[in-house]
Amino acid sequence: MRMLTYVLSSLLVISLAAVGATAHDSGNSGPSSTQTQMNSEAKTFFDQGQEYSKKRSWDLAVAAYQQAVRAEPKFVEAWNGLGHACRKVKQYDKALDAYKQAIALRPDYANPHEYLARTYVALGDKDAAMREYEIVKRLDAKMAVDLLKAIEANNPDLGDED
Repeated sequence: MRMLTYVLSSLLVISLAAVGATAHDSGNSGPSSTQTQMNSEAKTFFDQGQEYSKKRSWDLAVAAYQQAVRAEPKFVEAWNGLGHACRKVKQYDKALDAYKQAIALRPDYANPHEYLARTYVALGDKDAAMREYEIVKRLDAKMAVDLLKAIEANNPDLGDED
């Protein structure tokens, strides 16, 4: 009987060790070096996108932001930047998708709501723009004032700081 207890306890210890090793290998014990590197890579691409945007090199900004969101799919600011750059090159469908992704990740982030409204203005959908305006008004009153002017003027770029 003692031998059976010893064998069963040994098997239990081995099983627990194997489960622990599997959990560690799958990244459940915290961020892995690959995840840390990926986040760093995403930040580098995001920074490039910001620089290209400042220079109004929109096609290059689109490419950089796309790389950033590929490296880190939950990078809200990169999704927002991607949407903005896509809107500037009139890739409205891609802009809409990017803003919606940013909003899905952080619904209370005013910037993608504002830019989404401006995209709707560019597409001639004033009703959709006004729905987003109402959200922006709740999140950032000053931003909403500038957005309303753009909607009323039917000019998506009015007051839009590049």
